[in-house]
Amino acid sequence: MAEEAAASLEKPLEEANPEEAVEALQVAEEVVADPNSQKPEIKDDRLIKVKGLDKQQLCIDLLMVGCVQSYVDFFYITHRKAAPKEGAPASEDEVKDVVIPEETLIFLKETLEQAESARRLRSYLQCYESYNSLAEFFEKVPDLKSAMYFYQRCADVAAEVDAWESIAKANLNLGSCEEQGGNWQSAMQYHEKALEIATSADSLPLQIKAASRLTTVCQVLAEQCEKDGHDAEAVQLYERCLSSAQLSKDAALEGSACHKLGLSKHKTGNYEQAVELQKQYLDICRIQDDRVGESAARAALAQAYEATGDTQEAIKQLENLLSVASEAGELKAQAGACLNLGILYNSRGNHEKSVELLEQHFDLARQIGDRKLIDSARVVLGMVRGNGKLKAYINMVNHDLDKLLKWKSKRATLDS
Repeated sequence: MAEEAAASLEKPLEEANPEEAVEALQVAEEVVADPNSQKPEIKDDRLIKVKGLDKQQLCIDLLMVGCVQSYVDFFYITHRKAAPKEGAPASEDEVKDVVIPEETLIFLKETLEQAESARRLRSYLQCYESYNSLAEFFEKVPDLKSAMYFYQRCADVAAEVDAWESIAKANLNLGSCEEQGGNWQSAMQYHEKALEIATSADSLPLQIKAASRLTTVCQVLAEQCEKDGHDAEAVQLYERCLSSAQLSKDAALEGSACHKLGLSKHKTGNYEQAVELQKQYLDICRIQDDRVGESAARAALAQAYEATGDTQEAIKQLENLLSVASEAGELKAQAGACLNLGILYNSRGNHEKSVELLEQHFDLARQIGDRKLIDSARVVLGMVRGNGKLKAYINMVNHDLDKLLKWKSKRATLDS
């Protein structure tokens, strides 16, 4: 996106109205050749004015002071075409230039002139700040294409004097623009470059900021890969997430990265690694007294232990989860813990404990008010209850016909 922006700005006469550009240059040449000559009388309706301010004259003024690049930039910016209204036919004759307020025109002209003059005088800091002001202005508009063009200018100016921190800032801002445009791959590349430069320059604040943004972008890309079924690529991106989060010095961000990578490892069958990652997440949550995070960590740990065949450890984690979720008031986490515990106890032949937990699961589902969860809880509870009485029923069918008839006709209990 930055390359496209630069290319479009480097050729503004092709992008904007060619006739107006040629005319502006011709008038500029006449004025520059004879500064004392009177300005030509303005008769052409194509000389657009905003609140009485002549955009063409501002272009000429830039050329008069020798700011050719500023003229090029200013002409492109002020002759951008307004986007057609939604649903309206896009006719070339009807598309008009973007309306720019007078104070904005003056700001753009003066800032561009300051930047180019400062660069000519090798005052790189002032030049950088001027281009950065323009970039920030366009980012707020928002005009991301122009913003990225001027952020790239910032990076180029900083590179001329090896101002590494400034280069890192420019790349960080370029990545932020790409994020806003939804270009996550490009954003990742810019943030990686910013992080690399900030680390080499030993700039901790910039390193933390770049690492934090890179973590967020990698997470978005990893989630997209998971959605598309590319689990192996998702694991790689989550690993990049974790390494960036560690550099960000943000414990919460690092814990979240451990959790998501652990879930991704579990999904790809790497259960042992999943256990270790969820343990790291659990430790971070306990240090920060994050009850919600601890609940998520214990739930994931229980699943990982169960996958490795360590049922006893899975039960231990679920029991701890039930206690933590109860303290945190997390009804859904409590319901999930009761369900998984009930199923595990049932598989181990502890029918009474299983029924007790599944009844609790059913009560929690009703408190939550989720109809699908309630129906599911009712079915599971019924199945486990029925499974517990299966032996008694088979024995009655084989050996006690009288009791079977009473059960069928009067719905007497199997135990009576």
